[in-house]
Parts: sequence; C-alpha cells; structure tokens
Amino acid sequence: MNSVLKIKNYLKKNNIEACLISKNNTFLNEFVQDRDNFLLKITNFTGSLGYAIIYKNKQNLYVDGRYTQQAKIQTKNFIIKDISLLKNDIGKITNYNKKLLVDPKTFTFSFFGKFNYKNLHFFNSNKNLKKKEKLFYLSKNYSGQDSFEKLKKVNKKLTLKKNEVFLITSPENIAWLSNIRSYDKKFSKIFNCIALVKNKRIYIYSDQKINLKLNKIMFKKNSEFKKNLLNIKKIYTDKKYLSLYYHNFFIKNKIKIKFINDPIDQFKSIKNNTEILNLKISHIFDGIAYCKFLYWLKNNNLKNTSEIECQKKIEFFKKKNKFYLGPSFETISATEKNASIIHYNAKDYKKANLKKKHLYLLDSGSQYLYGTTDMTRSFSLGKQNQFRKKIYTLVLKSHIAVSVANLKNMTGKKLDQIARKNLIKFGYNYNHGTGHGVGYLSNVHEAPPSISKLYNKKFLVNQVMSNEPGYYKENDFGIRLENLIFKNHKNKFENLTLVPFEQEMILKSMLTKNEKNWINHYHGEVYEKIHKFLSSREKAFLKKNCLKIN
Repeated sequence: MNSVLKIKNYLKKNNIEACLISKNNTFLNEFVQDRDNFLLKITNFTGSLGYAIIYKNKQNLYVDGRYTQQAKIQTKNFIIKDISLLKNDIGKITNYNKKLLVDPKTFTFSFFGKFNYKNLHFFNSNKNLKKKEKLFYLSKNYSGQDSFEKLKKVNKKLTLKKNEVFLITSPENIAWLSNIRSYDKKFSKIFNCIALVKNKRIYIYSDQKINLKLNKIMFKKNSEFKKNLLNIKKIYTDKKYLSLYYHNFFIKNKIKIKFINDPIDQFKSIKNNTEILNLKISHIFDGIAYCKFLYWLKNNNLKNTSEIECQKKIEFFKKKNKFYLGPSFETISATEKNASIIHYNAKDYKKANLKKKHLYLLDSGSQYLYGTTDMTRSFSLGKQNQFRKKIYTLVLKSHIAVSVANLKNMTGKKLDQIARKNLIKFGYNYNHGTGHGVGYLSNVHEAPPSISKLYNKKFLVNQVMSNEPGYYKENDFGIRLENLIFKNHKNKFENLTLVPFEQEMILKSMLTKNEKNWINHYHGEVYEKIHKFLSSREKAFLKKNCLKIN
C-alpha cells in the first residue's frame, strides 16, 4: 500500500473506516531516513512531525504551526489540519465502533491511551532495512562518565528484583547509558537498538555487528530479544517510548508490565561538568566556522549564489575541524520569503538565489566529539526597511529577556510568556516554542527541558536548551535569533553560542540601557573567544561586527 489510492481500495475491501499514518520508523526516532518514512511516501510532506488520516473519500494531514505553510506547499489533495485536532478525529473513529488501520510498530502505546483498542486493525508499513554502521565508544574525556558509572545510577533508581528487567526502547536513552554512538548515522549519531537492564548489566539488541568490549555491556542480535523475554517475571518500561507492537506482544505472552518514567530522561538532560566544558569548546569550533562563513557571505557579490551553495559553504568551513562529525539536523538556508517557512529545506523547493537587499536566515547545527550545537541568525544583505529592523529588534529584545531571566522558581511556560511579551505588545507573535532541550552528541531536540506553554517544570542546573524567538511574515521574510544556553549554579543562563548579531538591523532607540549592555558584553565575549582563530581580514571584519553600541 504505497499510495493513497491503494490505501483507499484496501479500506473499502476490508470495511475499514480509515488509515492512520505517522512518519515514525520502528524505533520511533526523530530523524528518519526517507525509505522508512511512510508519511513522506503517501503525502510528500518532509516535516519532522506530522500524521495523516486516509478515509475512503478524503484525506487529512495534521501538522503544528511550524509546518502549516510548508504542508500547503508540499501536499496535494490533502486537507491541512492543526495537530491539536488529531486525537479528536481518531476518537470519532475508534470510540464509535469503526475500524482504524495502523502500523503498531510506528506508534507508542501511550498515543492510543484513551481510544478503544478493539477497533484497531494492524498492517506493516515499514520494511526496516538493515544498514551496517561504524560504532564507537564515547570515552570519559568526552562523556564525563563511563557507562558502568551511569548504570549504577540507573540501578540505584530502579532497585530491580530477581527476574525483573528494565526495558529501554528509546535508542537515544540507550546511547546515553552505554556511551555508544554511530559515525554513520545522519544527524543524531544514535544507532537503532533496544536494551534490557538485568542483573546490573545492560543487554543491547541490534542488527549491528558490534566488536566493542565494554564493562557490564553485553551485545545480542535483535532476533534473540523476544525469546529472552519469555521467562521474565516483570518488565519495567516507559509507555511514552514503548511501541504498540511490543505492548501487544507482552499482553499476548502474559508478561507483566509495570509502567514507570524512564529515569534516563532526567539523567541525560543534566549535563555533567565535563560535558558543559566540552560544549563550550564545540561552540568555539562552531563560532569560528560561522564567522568565516559570515565574512565570505558579506564579501560575496552574490552572483548566482544559491541557498544550497550557502548550505554547502558552511559545511566546508565546519569540515576543516577534525572533531566535526556532521550536521545535527538539515541546515535551514532560507532567503526572503522562504525564511517565512519555519522549517524550510532548500532541497525540497525550487532553486533560489540570494540577492542584494535580501534578508537571509541560517539555522544550522553541528555534531562534534565535544557535543551538539544549534544556532540561528538572520543576516542583512543590504539596506532593509524600518519594519524589518523593528521586527529584528523586537526579536532580539525577546532573546535578551530569556537570557537575563532570574531562574529561581521559573518554569518553561512562564519563561515562554516572558519571551513573547515584547512582540505581543506590538501585536506580533511566533507559532513555535521558544526553546527546546539539546542532547550531548545526541538528538538536537531533547526532552526535557523546553521553553514552551506545555512545560510547567522548573529548569535544573546544567540543563542545556535553545533560546529562539522569531517572527514570520508569510511570503515576505522570517527572522529568528537562536543561541544555546544552560542554567548555571547562580540561577542564571549562560550563553554557549558565539556568533554576532546583525548590528545594522538593530534600532538602538528601542533598546534599554541594560539591553545595550547585554549586547556589548555578548559581542565582547564573541570577539575575545573567536578572533585568534581568524585571518587578519576576518579578524578586522569580526571586530567591526562586535563594536559597542551606545
């Protein structure tokens, strides 16, 4: 069933009301290869979050605010609906004794929590093709903790009894626990696997041939997994990571399940001192590459310079660093109206060239042995009108408001409101969260924490997150300013990102004295840490871009 028409024919033939499709693979990863992305095959939508419901006589695509405009451009004959309406539409099917077709391997058990399971019918959308990967162990110099030390923390939290296991179905969490990464995996550097914690050891099941010899870690074939579970008395696992497929297997084989919150979620979100120090190093690496790129961009005559060429150029500068392992996500290189598409990918659209007087947005991230980065800047390629400068300044004020916030008793929801205040005062806003957690040589989007209306928890010391307010005028321009930050022991944020803001876009009259001081201090830090690695011309260029504003 690789088309809307074939799915509809199957529904009619089998008297099924609708088919629900996600972009997930069987490991529920954020980053999925095209070959494993059934949603892409059916809808042509390339976004990182979305669902489709195919009915017998219509089809809906559900996305959040980041992707509304993109979904309208990329899909044909689909009704675009807000993702908040998805569960209600599913309920109209399953809770009214109508059949819903799903692939149980591509949905979590918790996703269907309030629905009638009896009305779910199953099919296989994913072939899960195997690919050999080169794996490596992240030594203590980089990770700050050996895997057996991390295992002690997890065992202390769980206190498993004899013949009980902790099942980890999140490859991201297994990567943190084991310190194993993949050189070959695109973006996340996480290899696909599942794991059991049993008898104070980690048993990792995968299709990879692993030659690593590690203390307390045993490697097994995927084919052995189900057989090894049949004699287990009780499984502890997190339902937000457990696929419906494995849940059904446990129920069928009468294996007792106890749902818990995976303690690794919090463990991995709190970076240790080695990781924080290494992240500072990785952002110096990034800062060097971005400043070289900015010098190239500003001194380019822009004759036939495309968005994709800019994307390749930033990769060229990053690859000069021997510790660089690749991008942490697909770089967003977007000029003028394309930047109003929040998660724009130049490879999915008609070729666009940068021109004088354009406003160009670059959202780019890196994976180094020293950690994961994510940065966004909007660059002026010539004279801009007052409205664009006003918006840029308001977004910068919002960015500063987050950076200087007192974090004592501060929640992600409250900080998100503080970030938007400057924009909302003028009737503007943005349709995405203000910030997301960031992993360490892992997923660039990590939870917890987040700065959003959905996060009611306080921030913890050494949690790393993004600070990225923005504004997007459809078919005109987009502005986003993003730094990575972390909470220190003084209840304040510290900046990690080292890239100057666009001084010619700042309306100084709109800034307070404290905001000017913050910008001057930040630019002083950028220049101090980056200039020594630049050529004389690049250094003079950076100095000019970091001059104090009065």
